[in-house]
Amino acid sequence: MGAGPAGAEAPERAPGLNREGGTPLHAQIRDILHRQILDLPLHPGSPLPTEEELQRQFGVSRSVVRQALSGLADLGLIRRQRGRGSVVAAAPVLRRQLQRAGGLDEQVAAHGQRLRTHVLALEPAAPPAAGAQALGTENTWKIERLRYLEQVPVAFMRTWVPRELFPHLTPALLEDASLLALMREHGYHPAGGPRQVQAVASDTDLAQKLDTNPGQPLLLLEGVTRDALGHGLEWFNVWHGPNTVFDVDAQVTSQPGPISQDHIRRLRTLTQQLESELAALDQRPR
Repeated sequence: MGAGPAGAEAPERAPGLNREGGTPLHAQIRDILHRQILDLPLHPGSPLPTEEELQRQFGVSRSVVRQALSGLADLGLIRRQRGRGSVVAAAPVLRRQLQRAGGLDEQVAAHGQRLRTHVLALEPAAPPAAGAQALGTENTWKIERLRYLEQVPVAFMRTWVPRELFPHLTPALLEDASLLALMREHGYHPAGGPRQVQAVASDTDLAQKLDTNPGQPLLLLEGVTRDALGHGLEWFNVWHGPNTVFDVDAQVTSQPGPISQDHIRRLRTLTQQLESELAALDQRPR
């Protein structure tokens, strides 16, 4: 990300820019800097080139550079400091409790953050075999959503829900909304279900959605949510970006020690006493 040589505007200094129209130059520069922040990577607090250096590097005006930096700041990727230039910002961290089903918006709010949801797709589609078994049907909606913290994508969700239970779902209903809250509004109350977490490598599509690199480790949460009667309400896959922390309340299981012969004798004596008293009660007139 070093500065290019000084001089007149020259496209060869910034081969990634398309000056023939289409995407504005400031958006192209924003995307180039965004990719460089991810690829290098630059740690939080690392300085970016100055506005003057970026002007020379890309051969554009200062107003174009400022627009590009403003775009990165809006995404939460950099902090602009008066008199000190721009530095890479720490990525927001998504914290969630692994043993808790649903309520992710509430968990995020407890840390002073706001979770935003954008619906990418909603269409009738059969789930994979495991999902069909968990839901007891292949007549399902497939929903794809991106969850954001401070404009930074932190989770990509692919969910299947039975169409017979929720026939009126629309992207507008799900945009910036809780799916489980909508289920409750329709009279179905999620109770929970089994989940599993595993580390997977990001493919090209996931990398693009989560603004990361192909091959980057992601955390995949997979599971089913059922109601109190055991009916499947959703089967889901959620890919979490590297800036996700799963909080687990682990408990030590108490292991019983060896039983002594004295303890066995005391239990037998107590049993004999109870049997004797029960026999005496049976002989009393009723």
